[in-house]
Amino acid sequence: MGKIARTLFWIVLLIAGAVCQAQDDLSGSAASMKNFALPEYSKDNGRLQFILYGESARNLGAQILLVNPKIDIVKNDITNIQSIVSFASLQPYPLTWTAGQVADFWKNKGHSQAVIFSDSAEYDKNLRLLRGDAPVHFRTPDMSVDGVGFDADQDRKFVHIRSKVKIVIYPAARKRSGVGRNSADDKSKKEKK
Repeated sequence: MGKIARTLFWIVLLIAGAVCQAQDDLSGSAASMKNFALPEYSKDNGRLQFILYGESARNLGAQILLVNPKIDIVKNDITNIQSIVSFASLQPYPLTWTAGQVADFWKNKGHSQAVIFSDSAEYDKNLRLLRGDAPVHFRTPDMSVDGVGFDADQDRKFVHIRSKVKIVIYPAARKRSGVGRNSADDKSKKEKK
């Protein structure tokens, strides 16, 4: 019986040591941040792609759990991070704003292509994907979109809003795209010439 007890003692000791080692390895993988701004750069060319702002975040390995995130998608020609206006306190404007109000909002934000606002989201640092199940507000100078749930992939330049989508496209964007023109208007213009 003494030999069995001694063997069990060593097995338990080895398991306890392995568990303690595993706990030590996990202790540094979780961290929290409050009122943060995290710039993300392209892996290919080092260009600033977006800035992730938020009220709080919890880093769990490759995942960052975000509370009240704002994602500022930066224009391709921005080379100086000092020229960027902080969006830390920015709130989404309502879909009911006029085109003039929207233009005024974007006047001093020339570095930004778009902003995504949500109540919560999860960012995968390895895949560089942002997703959330909460209400989301996507804002650009040309359009505003509200919905519930989203997936965003900066590398593919892709934003998918999953449900309850409402879109407002502003007149300047419609003019540039040709949306809203009909063939009768085009014929009458040709006849006048």
